[in-house]
Amino acid sequence: MTSVYTELTKEAAKRGSPAALRAFYRRQGLLIGAAVAGVSFAGTRLYSKVRARGSGTTAAPVSGPASESGTDAPAPGEGHDA
Repeated sequence: MTSVYTELTKEAAKRGSPAALRAFYRRQGLLIGAAVAGVSFAGTRLYSKVRARGSGTTAAPVSGPASESGTDAPAPGEGHDA
């Protein structure tokens, strides 16, 4: 079983030098970070659009005489089509 140091040394040799290996992984981190930031931004924009669209479709309260019980629901037996 090889040690982690040996594996890192082999990979650094493939890339050209330890500095090149660090640069490679930094670029990978930047690409992953940019992707995460882009998806987060797009998700936030989509959420804002959906939320704004949903708030405009709420029904306005109906004004009119209230029933004696204080609720807007019809009494049992009233308003039902039989």
